[in-house]
Amino acid sequence: MIKKNIPNFFTSLNLICGCLASYFAFKSLFEAAFILVLVGVFFDLFDGFFARLLKVESNFGLQFDSMADLITSGLVPGIVMYKLLLQVGIKEMDFSINIINVDFIFSFSPLAIIGFIITLSSAIRLTRFNLDISQKDEFSGLPAPANALFIVSLPILFDHPFFNSLKPFVFSFPALLIITLLSSILMNLRFRLFTFKLNSFKINENLYQITFFIVGVFLFYFLNWISIPILIISYIIVNIFRNYLK
Repeated sequence: MIKKNIPNFFTSLNLICGCLASYFAFKSLFEAAFILVLVGVFFDLFDGFFARLLKVESNFGLQFDSMADLITSGLVPGIVMYKLLLQVGIKEMDFSINIINVDFIFSFSPLAIIGFIITLSSAIRLTRFNLDISQKDEFSGLPAPANALFIVSLPILFDHPFFNSLKPFVFSFPALLIITLLSSILMNLRFRLFTFKLNSFKINENLYQITFFIVGVFLFYFLNWISIPILIISYIIVNIFRNYLK
């Protein structure tokens, strides 16, 4: 019984990280939200690893994993994009609705809700993953966790001195809109990407994974956290060439 629930324990930790990250994102504490999403993604990797290692994979675990990912890798990046759109000048509006002599007063930005297209696209991506058995060895479309890490790292990227010269161009409504739509399309595009599962110990069969790991270590050493969005963009570019060569 304990053995069977070890993967579910890590899935639960992923879900809790997503809930906390949502709170911090709404408070515009983007660094804390980023770290919690990063930790949640690691827990997401561990639940699948232990399920395969202990041979306790189940439909319940698959669905539970997707529910947790929908929060950590779907809701949180949607909130972060909503808050970023507010920061570039999109205004919130005050609304008041009277229902049965009770006044409901709230504020939100109808235009900034565009950011939650990421959440909707993540839900579609996760559902497709559950139904598509061909994604065991390769991904079809950008994985939701990778997309989430890219989106939630944007505030850190914008504030880094290395990218100060680019901030006027990328920290704007048109740029954020393009990023939102492009990331949503990439998640659901029928585009094959290699996974980071090692199916054997032969170097030639895991060349992409090993090379990516080595490059990632060097980038993280020199650029720290901003290496993550750079790695994700590189991951997409490498797979474009990989698909072309195939």
